[in-house]
Amino acid sequence: MSTTRARTRHLVSTSVVAVVALLGANLSACSSTEDPADGATSSASPPSEPSASSAEPKDGWHTAADEGGQFLVPPDWNVEKVATGHELQAPLEDEGGFRLGGGILTSRPTLESATAIDDAAEARVAHDKKAGYDKVTRLPDVTFGGLTFYHVRAEDPETWIDDYGTVSDGQRVTIIWQFKRELVDRKQTDELINQVMPTFEPSS
Repeated sequence: MSTTRARTRHLVSTSVVAVVALLGANLSACSSTEDPADGATSSASPPSEPSASSAEPKDGWHTAADEGGQFLVPPDWNVEKVATGHELQAPLEDEGGFRLGGGILTSRPTLESATAIDDAAEARVAHDKKAGYDKVTRLPDVTFGGLTFYHVRAEDPETWIDDYGTVSDGQRVTIIWQFKRELVDRKQTDELINQVMPTFEPSS
């Protein structure tokens, strides 16, 4: 074999190696998730938006059930059967302190009609005004467990009051929340109530 032929073969071989190396580098760069030319795209799935089930109760939650339906409350709450229904007791202010307040869940037989929710709300407003509560207001209706609830808000010098009610399967279901004004403000009562109300499930 001549010297010229051997030198030519060596140059071809070296060129092939260089081309392969260059192709490998380009492929690696194209697959990188940090390439600014590609907008730093990634094959990983984007973060999911919070789902409607993000507030689903976790292990250790308590059930408060009555004829018309049930609620679930967090582990640091208590549920007790009382003469008028079930008492959902909010957490203690601190260890050994007073409870912030809570709700009373009741169910009573009622006649269902197209105006049942409005009738119940009007009755509650009239009751609260007669009882001498301040700032008695019917707020916009809300939906929990697929059912429409009225929402009546009131207060007195010591207590924040929120009454929710619906009609389901011949039962008027109400939960009356009361919280101590000296321990919590309205924003805090809303946060406490909103932990529980979305867990409602009708009995039917």
